[in-house]
Amino acid sequence: MFFLIEHFFLFLQIFFICLILIASGFLFKKIIFKQHDIKNLEENALFGFILIGFFALLINFFFALNIFVNNIFLLLLIYMTFKYDFFIQNIERLFKNLIYISFFTYILFVYTNVNTPDASLYHLPYSKLINEHKIVIGASNLHYRFGHISIFQYISSFFNNSLFGLNGVLLPLALLPSIFLLYSFKLFKNDFKNDSSRIKSYFIFLILIFSFYSFNRYSGYGNDMPAHLFYFLVVIYLLDFFIIKKTLLTFKKITVICLFIFLIKPFYIISLLLPVLIFFMIRKQYVIFRSRFFIFTFFLFFLWILKTFLTTGCFIYPLKHSCFKKVVWFDSNVKNISLEGEAWSKAWPQNSNKNLSQQEFIKNFNWINAWSTIHLKFIFEKLSPIITFFILNFLFFYFTNCLKKNYQSSYNQFYILFFFTSLLFVFIWFLKIPAYRHGQSFIYIFLLFFCYFVFIKNINFKKVKQFYNIFLFCLILSLVSVVFKNLSRISNNYTQSISPLTYDDYNNYDSVKVYNKDNIFTHYKRNNGNTCGFSISPCTHLGANVKKKSFFGYLIYSKF
Repeated sequence: MFFLIEHFFLFLQIFFICLILIASGFLFKKIIFKQHDIKNLEENALFGFILIGFFALLINFFFALNIFVNNIFLLLLIYMTFKYDFFIQNIERLFKNLIYISFFTYILFVYTNVNTPDASLYHLPYSKLINEHKIVIGASNLHYRFGHISIFQYISSFFNNSLFGLNGVLLPLALLPSIFLLYSFKLFKNDFKNDSSRIKSYFIFLILIFSFYSFNRYSGYGNDMPAHLFYFLVVIYLLDFFIIKKTLLTFKKITVICLFIFLIKPFYIISLLLPVLIFFMIRKQYVIFRSRFFIFTFFLFFLWILKTFLTTGCFIYPLKHSCFKKVVWFDSNVKNISLEGEAWSKAWPQNSNKNLSQQEFIKNFNWINAWSTIHLKFIFEKLSPIITFFILNFLFFYFTNCLKKNYQSSYNQFYILFFFTSLLFVFIWFLKIPAYRHGQSFIYIFLLFFCYFVFIKNINFKKVKQFYNIFLFCLILSLVSVVFKNLSRISNNYTQSISPLTYDDYNNYDSVKVYNKDNIFTHYKRNNGNTCGFSISPCTHLGANVKKKSFFGYLIYSKF
């Protein structure tokens, strides 16, 4: 009986976190976009991540995101949803969609593990840090990875409240793919009905197939997965903007999501080029700078830059040109961290020329041979099934006589522009951090638009209408495959904890105090060299010997 209660309670937690995300996104649209939207539930949930991330970040400048503060924040959100009439809608429809999302999330989440090793190294320790402390100045001096954490660590910390406890830290990440997939699936179905939007529907179909293939394992979810899914969302909005209708609302969505992606992964700041390009197309048609949307976007960007500066001494970490060396908490190791990160993404451990330093290795393509032995091979392994799927698509359209030379003559400027923009993003990724997990979405979208010029632009999408059931079958088959893959995993792991454990050593949760050379307590460290996970904070597995001060309740860490 206890076994069933435990599973039912977990399902309820997933259900209510999803409801909170949907309600938060509704509030976001209501306040920022001035849009009363109770129909697009999944899209609301996606924007709910942004609103919760914003408030969690803002509050942490003044308070720790402890259970009491999080409870107050949650009650305020609930009050606002009633005030703005969120629940005056089709409750049966809302309940049904919540069940769909919750069930798929439950299948992905139960009896699995956290992302290894990043979750225990710095995702969970940072979430615990902001649960127990307001913003820690110079946090990167404890652990350099505290300098480039994701906004999702703030979102996770918010859900650590009286209702959800530790599961609240883990579940938001599990919910994101489920929400995105259901949202995209509904778009696919709706857009397929119309001749004018069927090409957009086909692009969404290809994004869905790739997402089912790539994001079907919770233990593989780190800070990369949210960035990739939100980038796919940007691409969907771009298709809507250029193919369906150029609206100010779509531009706002693109801008906010691109900024949010930067808050997830700093490298994705390059995606902000997309709303900049659109802005120059529409700047004469709309008033943008005096809108709520602009104020919110600017303020969110400012808060994140300020947070990064306070935790590292740099505005964009670890970009050394954005750093101020004179502040006492400046992470003086930033140059080495930047160099090491780039070198490892270029396969530094596989370097056969031991005479090269890391700085020499990353220049003049000295890294190509080492990189091709591991990263290039891995990229081919990951993309081979997708390329095969593209080829099968081409053959399907060819043998069903759906190809007609130069059939698509409209919107060529958009496809050319976005093809070269995608090529630029892939090129920057290749030069700076050419590991697959960093550029996964950039690479796939580039391939997608490459395929447009190879065969998609020649598809007669009016004729494709008759094959709707075939596309639907492919998506359902992908969904069923993911469900059965996870059910198989569940059947093999049902004896372990129902929720992922948040420590690397399940038998030893002890932390010990660490003192610096002035005999001042600075932080905690786990026994036997284990990583911190969600243990008492501040915690790091690294041997950090740092100065520690307190100023009006703010902890300040600096190098000796």
